[in-house]
Formats: sequence, structure tokens, C-alpha cells
Amino acid sequence: MNDAPLRCCIVFGGSADERDISAGSIKPWITTLGSHADVELTVVFLDRDGRGVILPERYHFTNTCDDFEIELDADDRLADAAFDDLLADVDLVVPILHGRPGEDGTFQRRLEQLHVDYLFSRPDPLADSFNKATTYALLNRAGMPVPHHEVVSATAWSADADNVLKQLLVALPLHPSRSGKDAATLVVKPRGSGSSLGVSLVAREEQALRAALTTALEYDDHALVEEFLEGTEFSVLVLDDSRGRPHALAPTEIEKRTAIYDKRAKYLQGEGALLHTPLRVAELRQPVRAAAAEAYTALGMRHMARVDGFVVGQRVYVTDINGISGMGFSSFVFLQTAMVGASHARVISYLIELACGRRLDLDASSAGDAPDAAPPRLHLLFGGGTSERHVSRQSGVFAGLCLAARGFDVRFLFMDAAQRFTEVGLFLALHHDVDEIVQLIADRPGRSTLAAEARRVAADLPELCADPLRHLEVGPTRQLPEAVSEADVVFSTLHGGVGEDGSVQAALQLCGVPYNGSGPAASRLCADKWALLERVTELGIKGLLAPRHALLDRAALVRLVADNANGEQWSASFDGLCRAVDAPAFVIKPRADGCSTGVKLVGSGRDLELFSKAVVALRDHIAADSFGPGSREIRLPAPPPHEWIVEQALVVPDEKRPDLRSDDSRQALQSWFRATRYIELTCGVLETADGVLTATTPSVSMAADSELSLEEKFQQGTGTNLLLSSFLPDDVVTSLRERVAALATAIDLSGFARIDGFYDRRLNELIVIEVNTLCAMTEATVFYTQVLDSLGWGPPETLEHIARLGMTTQRGEGPVGKRSMATTAPGRRLPAEHGADAQSAEGTLDA
Repeated sequence: MNDAPLRCCIVFGGSADERDISAGSIKPWITTLGSHADVELTVVFLDRDGRGVILPERYHFTNTCDDFEIELDADDRLADAAFDDLLADVDLVVPILHGRPGEDGTFQRRLEQLHVDYLFSRPDPLADSFNKATTYALLNRAGMPVPHHEVVSATAWSADADNVLKQLLVALPLHPSRSGKDAATLVVKPRGSGSSLGVSLVAREEQALRAALTTALEYDDHALVEEFLEGTEFSVLVLDDSRGRPHALAPTEIEKRTAIYDKRAKYLQGEGALLHTPLRVAELRQPVRAAAAEAYTALGMRHMARVDGFVVGQRVYVTDINGISGMGFSSFVFLQTAMVGASHARVISYLIELACGRRLDLDASSAGDAPDAAPPRLHLLFGGGTSERHVSRQSGVFAGLCLAARGFDVRFLFMDAAQRFTEVGLFLALHHDVDEIVQLIADRPGRSTLAAEARRVAADLPELCADPLRHLEVGPTRQLPEAVSEADVVFSTLHGGVGEDGSVQAALQLCGVPYNGSGPAASRLCADKWALLERVTELGIKGLLAPRHALLDRAALVRLVADNANGEQWSASFDGLCRAVDAPAFVIKPRADGCSTGVKLVGSGRDLELFSKAVVALRDHIAADSFGPGSREIRLPAPPPHEWIVEQALVVPDEKRPDLRSDDSRQALQSWFRATRYIELTCGVLETADGVLTATTPSVSMAADSELSLEEKFQQGTGTNLLLSSFLPDDVVTSLRERVAALATAIDLSGFARIDGFYDRRLNELIVIEVNTLCAMTEATVFYTQVLDSLGWGPPETLEHIARLGMTTQRGEGPVGKRSMATTAPGRRLPAEHGADAQSAEGTLDA
């Protein structure tokens, strides 16, 4: 028996555009292994040039590689010899490198030369699975069906694209495909890439095919053109047992909302596809499992891989084998293993044992109360009926897993749209779309079938699945007082609506149950963005103010649409609203919704027209490209709000941000920062054990467009946030933190929060636009990076601190602290009869 700690090195990053996905895949590993007594963990980032960097802990939970790479100097890179020495000196390397150089086998060849144990497949099988043309050839040799396909090289395409197109149209003749669909539809994709990057679904005609091939060849030097398979799409994990024999788990059916299961659908949870685990048609499950294991064997994979494909009629087509599957907290890996009773920690310990023979008890918590004491029972609330419910689910899963690792007895309580609570197991909580959870709770017969399938699949992997029904439980649906009656503490991740406006907080206070975060009065104030802006204005804290703002009710928008028949009138209405906030453009947003729902920077009468008509028509979204090529999709609030805030715009419409991938990105970023007056910031607030509210290091929010999108806030690998300390002197950063802490104290926040705003570099003023009392707790939120930088706590420690603080805090509902009245006037309400014509709102910020 080896009593020495396991020396484990996680390597992520790489040269591929999937590098940011790997930044999400490492987080369950770091959360599980980072503070465990039996593990010595090193995290190495591999840059685009293949140079290794031992990543400081404060960057372990960043959302993208850009968040920290710009901070790294040449001196931080390890020399090749030093990197080899580091790798050779550990017991296990876990290469979580999506795309090159991990999934193509390049990095593994280096590990083979160093004779070090590593997880996942060997170099040649990885290279074969990464090359989709080789994959098809090996599957065909094994007697498995593959789609009709042709390979196009970049060399041939550059030499004579017209001839390549003619040859393709001959090689892929127009006839009914094996899927039963007219072969006029083709799929074009890079030969070696993942995360659906560069994939197009196109008509069988030259112009569309030319554009799709041009896109695909940006990601690889070869592209595949293949028939479109119309059938049931699936994704399934294959794992080795202790004797090296492959077994497929229960396959997940992907019910797409778009033609292609693209990056947004995969990683922006609740906004993409519906996932059904296992496949809804029972007769298809075993054939898919058998085909997946057969494909895994045909390519010589080991330990674990993910197999994707389609069922067309009675035939199973494997279209992709992922040698290093995405391993984010709610990924297919953990969804399918949770179905058969394995926790995240159990999966990780099982994979470690497969890779190096070392058995670790990672399910045991690394902190908490005394060993003989019963762990505190923590009821975690998530879900709800707001447009923020999917983010709430993601926050709840991450917080719950971290708190379980810190010694709490965590119970997941799902809140439905009727504000009823149901205790659910981890398998249900991991579903990306809240509607899937609702369906599973309601489908009692389906859950019986699910349990039977879980037992059947678990029987093949008893080493992994000791208790196959562990995470499938569904308790009774109850009202809040009954649901939390046995809790020692409630931890809420209910974003928006009654979860954040003080209603749930007041109910918990009435029940006498301690909870995390602010009390009813502070929550109610901050959930009402208009009331918050008014309060910030009247407080008069030096160097801190609100943007100029006005209020539109729904009737005003209805009147705008009814009265404005042409573009000139819309332009006049736009000008009137600009005068109301004394700005050349304005942001319109709902009075009480978050997560970028219904937020639009309005820079013209045309923008105002499109937005107003969508709101009045009760649309649930405004499609991408509606405001011009490349404009993002805008989700509108549900239920539709009655009041909208018109707010002075502090960003320039269509302002271009520096390219963080360029060689001179640091210089370009510094130049942009110096030339920009208003810098968008977000800053965490955390209460100390002695009741003092402290502000963390603020972050600069680097939106790709004029406003932060839902993807940039919550989609792994999309949004970029850089610590403000990289741009400003320490005394300025300290001053901003003091202002944030002063505001937090003045409005009586408790526990934790996030304050968003803009820093006016010219006037040294912080302009507050929002306070989130239950800010996102997802693994991708910048809050954790800020706390790590300021206090040195990782997410598990931070979440434990918040939970235990909630257990000991006595909340009152008295005055919210000292305030001094400001000399500037508050914002102005714009009633229906004055909506477009208001011109004289008092300002709160000098130009």
C-alpha cells in the first residue's frame, strides 16, 4: 500500500480553439483534488506554442485562457527540459487538452518518451480518432456503417476550388441518402476538430458549399463533406472496467433546437438542446451501447472516450470518437455516470485507478465539522420560473458539489414555476434545461424505467457503480416551510424573481431557518434596479454615483409602436429618449430581470423600433443579426415586465475591443484601456467572520460587443474578465474597493454579493448600474477569481464560508445604515403619455 500522496499533474490549454473548453474541464478535477490530503496537485497551462506554465492558483477558476494568459511573461514559460523534468517526476499526468496537441496524440508521444503514467488513450488511437476520415476508414474496416463522405485538402482547394466543387458534386450524387432524406443536404466539417467548430449544414449547391468549405478549412488543413444523417442523435461514454474491457453507459439522446448541435447549444446550458438520458426509444439503447463499445475497440481506445453518432432506422452510425471528452461539471461524463450512482469524485478516483493503479477515497470530504459530528444538513435551492432559472441550476450544482466536498450533507431542492420545492438527486440536477427536470419529476412511470435501466447499465461496471440508484431519488413536492423544516442551513442560488427580491428570504426568516446572503430588505432593494439607482443617487458616497436614468412603462412602448409609422418618427423618439438621459445613446433593460435578459444598447431609431416591436409583440427573443450582421440574439424576460429602465449609455455602440490572441495583445489592451473613458467593472463583496463587508479586486469585463451577452457571462470559455490590478495603480484599485464596500455597507448587504458598474477614468468616479445579492455561483463566474486574488480562498472554501456565515448571522429589518443626501436630483419616471417626448430629466453625472 502506497501511503505517500499521489503527485498528479493536470495539463490543459493547447493550440486549438477548444482550449477554453479545457479550462472548464479541469475544474471538477481541481475542486476534487485541490485540497485533498492524499494528492499533491500541479496545474500546468500549455500555451499555443506548446510551452508549459505552472499556473498560479488564483487563475484556476478563470473562464477563459485569455483571462490569465495576457498576465504571463516569457519568464513564466518552462524550458522544454524543465517541463520534461516536471512531467517525469509525477505519478500521473492528466492531459485535459481538447483538440491539438492532446486529442491528436502529440502530447502523449512526449509522455511515452518520459515513461510516465497518463490518463486516456495512447498516441496512435488518439491520432486515428482525431482524424475523422481515418475514423471512418477504421470503422468501415470493422464492418460498421459510415456516412457517404469525401475529403478535401486545403492544398487542392487553394489550387483550384472550382474543380474541387465539381468533383464533389459528382462524387456525392443527388439521390436519397441512407437516412431517407434527400441528399441535397450536406454536412461540411474540419477533418480534425471538436466542439462543432467549423461545422456547417448546407444545401447541395456550389455557392453554399464553397462558403462552408472555406470555413471548415480555417480549422484544419482537410475538410470532410458528407451526407446528412437525419435520425436520432446520441452521445455515449465508454469506460474500461478493471480488466480493460469496454462498457458503454446509457446513451444520451440530443433533441436539437437548431440543425447543428453547435458550441452554444453544447455549452450555454438551458439555451441549446434537450438531453434525454437514456434514449427515449428503449429498443435503441442496447444497439447504441454495443455499437459504441465496438467503435471504441476498433480504434484501440482506453480508459474512457465519448462516442457520438446517429440512429437511422435500425442502423447505428458512429460519426465521432472523442478521446478526451469535455468534463465540465454538467457534461455528458458526469450526467451519465450520475445516472448509475457515481459522484464526480467517484468518477475521478475511478479514472485515476485505471490510469496508474492508485486507489483514492476522494468521496470523503476534506473539511467540515469534527469527524464524529453529524454533518450540517444543507438544503440547496435552485431553479424557479424566471429567465435566470438555467443559470440558477448551474450555480446550484457547482455550489452543492463544492459544499458536499467541504463536509455538508447537501440536499438539492428544485423550485418549480409555482414556487413548490422537490428534493431531487444529482442526476436530475445535472440536466442542462430546467424543463427536463420538471418533466422527470412529473413522470413517475418514466422514473421506474430509468431506475431499471440504471441497474442494467451499472451491472457492467460494479467497480464504478456501487449504488446505482444513489442519485435518482425524487422526494415529495412541498411548500417551502415543509421543504426546509429539517435543514440546518439553506443555501439559495435562486437568481431573479422571488428568489432574489426578498420573498424567499422573508419566508425563510419566518420559518426560523438560517440562509446565505442578504436579508429581505436589502434583497428587495437590489432586485429593483430603478430603486437601487435612486438609492445610490441619494446616498451621496464620494466618487460613487448612478448613471442618468429614466423609466418607461409598457404603455409607453405600446404608444411608441402605435404612433410611429416611419423611420423618421422612430428617430425622433430615439432622440427624445437620449435627451431624457442626456446621452448620445442609451441602454434599455427590464426593471427587475438579470443575466443580460432583455438588455440592449440602443444607438439609433431603428434599434429602438426593432426592440419596442419585439417587446409589444410578446416575443421571447430577438434573433441574432436583427440589429445588423453579427449582432447577438437577445432573450426577452418571461413574464414580460411592465417597466423598463432607460439608462445613459457608457459604452460606444460598435466599439471594437482589442484582439487578445494577437502577439502584442498586452500592448494593444493597455492602449485600448488608456484611450477608453468608461471601463466596465464587476466587483465581488464578501462579509468576513466578524461582520465586515470587504470588496474583492474588481475585474474588467471584456465584452466582444457593446454589451455583455448571456454567453459571455455564463458560457464556459466565452467571456473574458481581467483583473483591474493589471491596469491601474494599487491606490486607485484600493479606492474603488473602498467605495464598493461603503455602498455594500450602506445598503445593508450580508454574506456576499456582486456590484457591477463603470469606472470613469477621467473623473475618477465609479458609476453603479447593478447590485446582485445572489450573484451567479457557476464554475465560470469571475467572483471566484476575484476572491482568490484578494483573500486566497478557492471556490469550495469561499462557498463554505458563505454557508457557515449564514448559519451564524442574525438578520434584522431595521434602518439600512447611515446615509447622506446627495445634492443631485434622482432619475425621472417617464409615464405613457410622455414616453418619447421627455427631454428634461435631471442628470446625476456631469458630462
